[in-house]
Amino acid sequence: MSRESNSRLAKNTIVLYFRMAFQMAVFLYTSRVVVRMLGIQDYGIYDVVAGIVVMLSFLNNSLTTCTMRFIAVALGKGEQAYLNDVYSVSISIHVLMALFVLLLGETVGLWYVLTQLVFPPEKLWPVVVCYQCSLAMGMLMIVSMPYNATIIAYERMTAFAGITVMDVMLKLGVASALCLFAEGRRLVPYALLMLCVSAITRISYSVYCRRAFPQLRFRFCRDRSIVREMLSFAGWSTFGNASVACNTQGLNLVLNNVGGPAVNAARGVAFQVQTAVTQFVASFQMAINPQITKTYAQGDVRATQQLVLRSSRLSYMMILLIAVPLLLAAPWVLELWLGIVPDHAIAFMRLMLLVSMVDAIANPMMVAAAATGRIKKYHICIGTILLLTLPIALVCVKCLGLPVESVFAVLLAMTILAQCVRMVLCRGLFGLGVTDFCRQVLVRVLLVSVLAIAPLWFLFQYVDNIWMAVGACILSELWLVAVVAVLGLQHDERVFVLKKLKIKR
Repeated sequence: MSRESNSRLAKNTIVLYFRMAFQMAVFLYTSRVVVRMLGIQDYGIYDVVAGIVVMLSFLNNSLTTCTMRFIAVALGKGEQAYLNDVYSVSISIHVLMALFVLLLGETVGLWYVLTQLVFPPEKLWPVVVCYQCSLAMGMLMIVSMPYNATIIAYERMTAFAGITVMDVMLKLGVASALCLFAEGRRLVPYALLMLCVSAITRISYSVYCRRAFPQLRFRFCRDRSIVREMLSFAGWSTFGNASVACNTQGLNLVLNNVGGPAVNAARGVAFQVQTAVTQFVASFQMAINPQITKTYAQGDVRATQQLVLRSSRLSYMMILLIAVPLLLAAPWVLELWLGIVPDHAIAFMRLMLLVSMVDAIANPMMVAAAATGRIKKYHICIGTILLLTLPIALVCVKCLGLPVESVFAVLLAMTILAQCVRMVLCRGLFGLGVTDFCRQVLVRVLLVSVLAIAPLWFLFQYVDNIWMAVGACILSELWLVAVVAVLGLQHDERVFVLKKLKIKR
């Protein structure tokens, strides 16, 4: 990577981390307020209803990945005409996808809500309104994705961070406004206000893109080769993203069928914690992902491999610093955060954090695999493994009578299996050696994990109240930072960090 690229990467990472820290603080406070204002039952209803819309729009994830990849490749090659065609085609495809989701949502989705979803009969009207608002929010999210992808591909992270901060502040305002409505009747106003927030965010993305990138203008593209190329890429990505939808919202529907809204509320709480934690690594990866795609587009495969290895290792170290105290102090963290902890939330949170730690290693490999454009075999293999999660989880809870926690235990096992297969596939896609990955990433992260977690586990055996838990978390964080600095970072990375610290002092 050039000095300019390194400087831009460092700047973007810093901007995204400021955005992440602010977003996480507001996000956790907002979640606490929403859970208390809505109550466990209504919160669980909103979580599962919104999840149905996310599941219906799983194709959107494929299109978003496709758009980001093609825009980044066009920027790497410096082809302006091709870039403008990709931008225009992506907008057209996303609009058509939004209409398809609307059709699917008003037929299959509405049928499922009215006939299969488990909720109290008196909640029918709020559930229907909540579902329609969630459907509209899903459509707005889909049509805004080309603009979002363009901002990230151009590495304009300051603008992306600014719009995100505005979004979380508006959601904080929505949570605070719930106190204006009568208790037990807050679900409908909450859904309507969240729809307004989505509309404002959508408009902000499009307005920024029109002003910041005047060279990009929508026009009907008559180059059918680009349309075919993008749809082919998105088509194979769809298979992989279908598995992701099944492993998130599909499992949420299984939990609803087994335990009703109360279990969905526990999953929703765990998901909020998981989302907040993954923001740390997501900010770093969002800054480096365009670099991975661009270096491959420029033909520098060796640089791509090095970026993937470094990103996978550092991503894991980042999430380790946050996840370990939460894993060990889960009961006290949730009690301090929520006051009232839903049943199963502690186990759900721990298992979902472990899944996120595996995904942190995998995500850079996914980006590099997408950059090659040869994703057919990749998505067939990985997608098939992950799709098996849902039927296996159903067998566990329905046929074998295992506890609901087994759903996420199955997800963790399949995620690990998928990562093992992913390493083999990436060797054929961009020459990333399995031995190199094991030596530079897996061995180091396993060593750091064992040395970091083992003494902390013994420490937390003596914790029996919330204030001792707070003190233990502070001590564990200091220990984790020391272990990661000594064993997790390479020599050049430690030198870089020390120089930055000296400059700040």
